[in-house]
Amino acid sequence: MKNRYTADIEYLTVGLENASIEVEAFVNLGCPYSAKFFEIASNVIKPYTDSGHVKFVVKHVDRTKDQLLRGTIANNYVDHDDPVEGFAAMKKLFRTQRSWVKSFRKTLEMCEDELGLPEQTAAYERGAAVLEDFNERGLKIVPTVFINGEHLTEYKPADQSDEEIGRLFTERIESLK
Repeated sequence: MKNRYTADIEYLTVGLENASIEVEAFVNLGCPYSAKFFEIASNVIKPYTDSGHVKFVVKHVDRTKDQLLRGTIANNYVDHDDPVEGFAAMKKLFRTQRSWVKSFRKTLEMCEDELGLPEQTAAYERGAAVLEDFNERGLKIVPTVFINGEHLTEYKPADQSDEEIGRLFTERIESLK
């Protein structure tokens, strides 16, 4: 965890810093495919972080289109500097996405009232850094996943079942262990 009073940009990172495998995911809390990814990642990737094999870096991409904008607002309440709390908050927000993503009022109620999350001012600088990284890589959609720096192009969340996606992540990680 970083010192909250410095200007360092930190991303929500779960797992050991020196893990031999890094899974990097660009997501948005308002995106239904990101929600699907995060659920699968919680079941498939998280156990690898717990065992020390994988460092899982989640980068929230702030977008302004439709429900992705509400995801951007919700992200302002996620503490990316605390991996346990941040991961839990994202998991809850993704799990309840359908109940808040259609309304700005519902988004704020979910974050502030139901989850009791304080707004995180560091989110603004982090969001700008993630968007710059996202654009420099020429990325267009969320979620986008990299494993050890390699874009996982065979990951197609709109076209694959949860089982196929889970198998893809497992096979790729196992091949690198």
